Amino acid sequence: MKEKDLTFEDKLWKAADKLRKKVEVHEYKYVVLGLIFLRYLSFAFEEKRKEIEEKEAKNFSESLRFSICEDRDFYLANGTLYVPEKARWDYIKKNANQPNIGEIIDQAIEILENEHPKQLKDVIPKIYSRVNLDSHDFAYLINQFSQINFGEDHHAKDIFGRIYEYFLGKFTEAEGKKGGEFYTPRSLTKLIVEILDVKEGRIFDPACGSGGFFISALEKLQRESIEKERLSIYGQESKEFVWKVCKMNLALRGVEGDIRWGDSYHDDKFFDLRADYIVSNPPFNDSEWGRDRVKPNDPRFKYGVPPENNANFVWIQHYIYHLAPNGKAGFVMANGALSAGGIEGEIRKRIIKDDLVYGIIATPPKMFYTVSLPASLWFLRKSKPEHMKGNVLFIYAKNMFKPISRRQVVFTDEHIAKIVEKFRMFERGESEEKINKVGFAKVATIEEIAKNGYVLTPGRYVGIKLEEDETPFEEKMKIYSKELSKLLEEEKELTKKVKEVFKALNFEVEL
Repeated sequence: MKEKDLTFEDKLWKAADKLRKKVEVHEYKYVVLGLIFLRYLSFAFEEKRKEIEEKEAKNFSESLRFSICEDRDFYLANGTLYVPEKARWDYIKKNANQPNIGEIIDQAIEILENEHPKQLKDVIPKIYSRVNLDSHDFAYLINQFSQINFGEDHHAKDIFGRIYEYFLGKFTEAEGKKGGEFYTPRSLTKLIVEILDVKEGRIFDPACGSGGFFISALEKLQRESIEKERLSIYGQESKEFVWKVCKMNLALRGVEGDIRWGDSYHDDKFFDLRADYIVSNPPFNDSEWGRDRVKPNDPRFKYGVPPENNANFVWIQHYIYHLAPNGKAGFVMANGALSAGGIEGEIRKRIIKDDLVYGIIATPPKMFYTVSLPASLWFLRKSKPEHMKGNVLFIYAKNMFKPISRRQVVFTDEHIAKIVEKFRMFERGESEEKINKVGFAKVATIEEIAKNGYVLTPGRYVGIKLEEDETPFEEKMKIYSKELSKLLEEEKELTKKVKEVFKALNFEVEL
């Protein structure tokens, strides 16, 4: 599949959606996404098996070759889950028209659970023998998913994650909820992981979704020939199904992670964890997050308890709390957090004055697969090196993108390299003259930021004329308030004139 060919998911959804009327949405999503997982698991296994046959076993006898190709440890050592014969997609496909195909699929899941209990126990729901679908329905779905070509570069492009994101978004919309909040675009996760320079240690995402940040971190380790076991993965996700998706995504790469299901706002599953790297893409502008449920003296809210109508600074303070003394955080955040006033503005001011922020990037709109909202990337350090103290690097990357459809743009590897290089220069202590570039990059002092009302909008610092969407919320509200006052005055005047006209005609009008 070509990167630009986004009709692939559309076609797949259209095919799968034909049977949705037969089953409740909340149940049907497990049916469809579970089958896609089984299909991909087999695809990755067969790909590795073929590689073994061609490279490792070609000089052996047929019986010995078979033995090598069925060596479970060999697959695990190469980051691939071994799939027993009766759990393989070919076996499922061969039995697709059997009247008990639902039972065959449930048995395949049970076989996989027994084979890989740490990664797969209770991850894929065994519901196929009891849903309201007959063998013809299953045969139809199995046939459709058999046509998926994940391609040779499926890990790098995260085809599995993309399909999951698309389907999750569609199912969530069908359930009347917001879609598209489970998967962070690969170019964003890659950029954040590269800037943080993730290597060994503990990586934590308290809003981990389908696990995209973990996948990008593992890929970076692989590129740099660092053993994946040197990175300990911790994640929390509030939605049970998405939590399962994350576990599936890690399992596909033969990786174990401590991924827990729970609400990070009020049920922090890793209260004692202090991570070397925190990566995240939390829900934007989440309202009704439960401010009244915050426990007295909650240590996370050192800088203040955020308002009930917006949880952006709940997440930001959650990240700060979980950072190790030399830890670094990189996360996606709604643009409003850069300039919000009130309680949020005061919290942001305190965080800046404590010298925790070391980088802010403005990203283009349309970076998210199913949401067009623009966003910013924040980078925090618990303790900055001496030469970085009192300074923040601002990057304006709104003009750096490659369209891959009418709905989505991405950062290319070249874009990522340019941005990362600015961060490396900043970290090496190179002169501001070398780092600063009008319209793109600027190292600003906390004193400069204070003069700008502790607003962190990159355009203010790099020399970009403020665009409408970059105007701070407080300033926007002043303009809107003035305009509204003017309109209300005009309404009063008009009402007075209307009453006078009716009075002249001997009619009283109550307005």
